[in-house]
Amino acid sequence: MLLGGWNYDEVKSANLPQKVASAFTAITENLIGAEYMPVAYAGSQVANGINHCIIALQSIMSPGAEKRLVKMIINIDTNCKPALISISEL
Repeated sequence: MLLGGWNYDEVKSANLPQKVASAFTAITENLIGAEYMPVAYAGSQVANGINHCIIALQSIMSPGAEKRLVKMIINIDTNCKPALISISEL
């Protein structure tokens, strides 16, 4: 760990609502270069379908890379199709 860096070894996976959990898995299993673990469900927003805000632990798949918390916005449209809207570092 770098001086001043955060230690995320004690972070536990969150239980997401079923539809959100399925969408999260479908989206993150196809992302290359990082793995994501949901740690908190922050809420939803009515948009073109429903946007869901998830706080996740991001693990970059590179030797020596630090883990970090990110905010992920996932949309589930009216046909139940999930889409990743954004990932931003907290």
